Amino acid sequence: MNVLVSPTPEAAAKLAAEHLARAAASAISERGSFSVALSGGSTPKLMYEVLRGLEMDWAHVHVYFSDERSVGPDSPDSNYRSAKLGLLDHVSIPTAQVHRMEGERDPAQAAADYAALLPAQLDLVLLGMGDDGHTASLFPDTEGLTAGGRVIANWVPQLDTWRISFTFAEINAARGRWLLVTGASKAGVLREVQNGIDGVAGHPVAGVHDATWYLDAAAAAELSL
Repeated sequence: MNVLVSPTPEAAAKLAAEHLARAAASAISERGSFSVALSGGSTPKLMYEVLRGLEMDWAHVHVYFSDERSVGPDSPDSNYRSAKLGLLDHVSIPTAQVHRMEGERDPAQAAADYAALLPAQLDLVLLGMGDDGHTASLFPDTEGLTAGGRVIANWVPQLDTWRISFTFAEINAARGRWLLVTGASKAGVLREVQNGIDGVAGHPVAGVHDATWYLDAAAAAELSL
């Protein structure tokens, strides 16, 4: 595991945000644009706050999403809404360059349509990890763990709902994969992932290859570093 440990969640988010701004500048210089897929959950909100204050060439940034709940864009549960309120409303990114997953539509059709609009290769996929080891909307013991293609509708029995999600193939095809994980509740799962316990079926995040992990000290407490 390529692990970067910071003392606090705020410090981990700040480091990830600074590295993202640097990665964006490099991609824009080399290829003329930067494509990044954002994640849901609460942890990215700290990173969004930092990104709002950093210098970035937002005119050449394209924002995508690694997963979405089966809700509309105005729902408090929407990953898009969280990113919009926390980051996108505060920066000068053109509206046409923010590509949301349409969670209010039929999940299978919305997934197919989203796959069709993705670039050939994303520069960066930002991910989190749940207490159960899920990442994006790839949950333990769901069919999405072995699905092909780029974007899927994944039925999550434990939540009794559909989710739209990148597949492992799409995540691992990106130029970079970063996981921002904080909190003591994640420490045990991270230890098990590091030691290969239960594999992808039990801890889906283990299916993310060659990732850079941005952790706070609490999340990293049980790792062998």
